[in-house]
Amino acid sequence: MKRLMMMAAVMALTGVAACAPATRFEWGAYEPALYAYAQNPENREAYRTALERAIEAGRERDAVAPGLLAELGYLHLQAGETAQALTLFQEERARFPESAVFMDRVIVGLGGQAAVAGGEAQ
Repeated sequence: MKRLMMMAAVMALTGVAACAPATRFEWGAYEPALYAYAQNPENREAYRTALERAIEAGRERDAVAPGLLAELGYLHLQAGETAQALTLFQEERARFPESAVFMDRVIVGLGGQAAVAGGEAQ
């Protein structure tokens, strides 16, 4: 009897897990790519590609994960691609208003314009 109850519990949990919703944000292969990049900075292009793919998949379902745009923008900035970096920083700010204070400082520091509720960026 105890064994039967345990099997029923396992089956019930399996059923619940199967119905679990997908994650809110699209992360793609971000985590393993970040780890590989941290272990070996020569993996920069693989990291950049993983970010681009995760962002593209996120855009398709309006589920870009927070921080990915800023991270890709930073990689562009390191490569001297300021215009692309600014575009990504501005998109990060637009998608995630809670990042506005930080992103505004970065954008303005790079010579871009950033509007803050109630006035211009400081």
